[in-house]
Amino acid sequence: MSRSPLTLLLVLGLLGGCAGKLAVETDASPVRAKVGDDVVLKCQFSVARPPVDLSQLVVQWFHRGGQLVEFDTVVSGSRPGANLSVEGLRRGNAALYLSQVTPESAGNYRCYVTYAPDVRIKQVVLHVEDPSKPPAEEPEAVAPQACAPDPDPLVLKKLDQVLSILQQISRKLGAAGAGAGGDA
Repeated sequence: MSRSPLTLLLVLGLLGGCAGKLAVETDASPVRAKVGDDVVLKCQFSVARPPVDLSQLVVQWFHRGGQLVEFDTVVSGSRPGANLSVEGLRRGNAALYLSQVTPESAGNYRCYVTYAPDVRIKQVVLHVEDPSKPPAEEPEAVAPQACAPDPDPLVLKKLDQVLSILQQISRKLGAAGAGAGGDA
C-alpha cells in the first residue's frame, strides 16, 4: 500500500521512528538530453546513521503534477520507462532512470525523499532537444520569457514550516508518552 510522505512522517514520527538527519542533492539544472536518449536524473541522499534502513525510506518522483515512480518497501511506477534501483537506494542513490525520452519528457522533476521523520524535496529540470526541429522552434528557447515566475520556492518554504511544526508536535507527544510510561 502506498503512503504519502506526510502520512509516513506522522505515523513513524509519532511511533518513535528513526530520527536521523537527511541530506539530499540533485543534478545542477538543466539536465540536457536528445529525443530517444536514456537519462538518469540524480537524487543522492545521506542519513545521519548509515546504513540506510529501507523500512524507514519512501522515495517519490513527480513530473507535471503526476507521480512517475515510488519506493515504499517496493518500487512501483505509473510511467513506462521510469524506474528506481532498490540496490541504489541502499547506497543513498534515489536517481530516476528514464528510457527513451521524448519532447514531452521535458520539464520539472521533483524528488521527494522521506526518511522518517525527515522529508526533503529537490527539483531537477530536464531539457529535451529534438534534432528534427530547428532550435528556434524549441519550446525551451522561449519558455523563460513566456512563463511567469515559478512559485515553487514559496510552496516549498510553507511545506518546510508545516513539517517543522509536525516534528515539534511529534517530539512533544513522544516526551508525553515517555513521561506517562515512566509513572506506571
